Amino acid sequence: MCQVCLRQGVYNCSDIEVHHAIKIDEGKELAFKPNNLVTLCKKHHDQADDGKIKLEIIKAIINEQEMIKKI
Repeated sequence: MCQVCLRQGVYNCSDIEVHHAIKIDEGKELAFKPNNLVTLCKKHHDQADDGKIKLEIIKAIINEQEMIKKI
């Protein structure tokens, strides 16, 4: 499910991709770390890659997911 769409109240499971908050070429050791990954639809993945969705927002979503896992 796209985590950005979800925060907008939309349950979108179409065209889901995995986004790396820290790009693989910038941190290969983070490539498969859950605290660097978030599921996004293609539209939001492209926006995140283009910087239209700021890294701080992506990291906040990932941190929120990590907190939920601990509950």
